Amino acid sequence: MNEKTQSLLDEAAAFMECPCLSDLRFLTPYQRCVLAAFFSRLNTKDYPLSEWNDALEYLTHAKKAHDSATAHELLLEHLRALQCG
Repeated sequence: MNEKTQSLLDEAAAFMECPCLSDLRFLTPYQRCVLAAFFSRLNTKDYPLSEWNDALEYLTHAKKAHDSATAHELLLEHLRALQCG
């Protein structure tokens, strides 16, 4: 696992140019697809399970996963649920 200076959610907010982390909860369907694309390019091993679960819970209100790969997969599924084609 690489040392990260920002949390996974903070990196996502910066990528989406959200001034506040809470803005990630109010994305348009298109922006949610862009965010899903951002997460899809990340290696699950680069972030601890706790950060994947934080993102999963914060962005989707889904329950915690037991491993990073599952949390990543669930996060993508939820983000792509609306109009990602």
